[in-house]
Amino acid sequence: MPYKGGFLPGRYPIKDLRRSRIIKIAPDVWEIEGYLSNNFFLKPPTCNIYVLRDEDMVLLLDTGTYPYYRNIILKILEKFRKEGAKELVLLQGHGHFDHVANNDVIYETKYEKIRFLLPKIELSTIDLSYHWTHDFYDREAYYDPYDLVPLKITGVLKISNRFSRRLARFVLDKLIKFYFRGIKTMTEKAELLTNENQIKKTYGDVEFFGWEIGRFFAIHDGTHTPGHISLYDPKNKLFLTGDATVEINPAFFNSNLNNCIEMMGKFRSFAEQGFVEIANDSHRSAIWAKELSEKYKYKPLDPIQLVDIARGKEECVRFFHTYERYFIAIKQVVLKILKKLGSATVSDIVEQIKYSNHPAVKMKVALKFPNIPSRLDVLVACVLKENKIPHKKIGKKIVYSL
Repeated sequence: MPYKGGFLPGRYPIKDLRRSRIIKIAPDVWEIEGYLSNNFFLKPPTCNIYVLRDEDMVLLLDTGTYPYYRNIILKILEKFRKEGAKELVLLQGHGHFDHVANNDVIYETKYEKIRFLLPKIELSTIDLSYHWTHDFYDREAYYDPYDLVPLKITGVLKISNRFSRRLARFVLDKLIKFYFRGIKTMTEKAELLTNENQIKKTYGDVEFFGWEIGRFFAIHDGTHTPGHISLYDPKNKLFLTGDATVEINPAFFNSNLNNCIEMMGKFRSFAEQGFVEIANDSHRSAIWAKELSEKYKYKPLDPIQLVDIARGKEECVRFFHTYERYFIAIKQVVLKILKKLGSATVSDIVEQIKYSNHPAVKMKVALKFPNIPSRLDVLVACVLKENKIPHKKIGKKIVYSL
């Protein structure tokens, strides 16, 4: 059964999906453009899907959300097979549902050899129900995550939490399992990429750790999720950074904002030294980026955020530098607010963030949850956790102080 979650009968966004383009971005490299809406739960996003050929091998990077994309994927894969490719490798950039819902499509192909590669550390993320429920459970030690969930989506949780956290957890678990119904992640067939088997590659003065797959290098950056990878194609000087370069980071409590900052610095230096001429990620699209900026009335930090693909050294440097500045800014604002208040809860800091005039923060605030999966409470909690900010419990509140 294909993915049945999110959209309701009659809400399947077929007209929008038909706007997705199939783009040849380099020799033997194709992008199937994804989709973004302004209603995350009822019309979920789907990632850009990439198909890259390396002689006898074809690498499929992610598979998207909607069954609509399956035939497109199969047509490109069949084209390469008829041209002589024999091995198909599915690589998971990370385990979120909008990247994995069509994973079983690889078994509908006629390739002589089929492999599915997944970083071992990503198993807890690709276990979708576990990941989403424990995102809430883990945050309970830092604040009450149920209290900051919008009533529009989880009013039942707000009501039930007055009586029992156990009941709130029960309701959350049922909602999430219903939301992800139909997805087959195929993890039982995955070959696990372990940290012990990583190799180090040096480009100029930049070091990356990851795994070689044919000519490609899967860089383990640990940004959006613990096992998140970015993919480098040295032949085309092509760099696909997945969800490392998206405005919603940190999206979950297992995201790592400090890693985002560190890796953006490395990515920028990587491009500055001439190793990157084409750059894109899992959700970059001139169509959807422009529509979202107009819908939510925010000004991008740089016009490079609204392009389909960054091309040339200058654009690629700007692309990574934009996100480096963005991640640094939102972290600094959280810490400055806490320093100004002296002591505060997560909720206190979230409220103060909304008054910031910093362009990066104004953009972050404009991406309102639940329409967009960007959560200010998760941002604050991640900054407090990653920077080991002291806290203590006062009554039912958890209070932080510098």
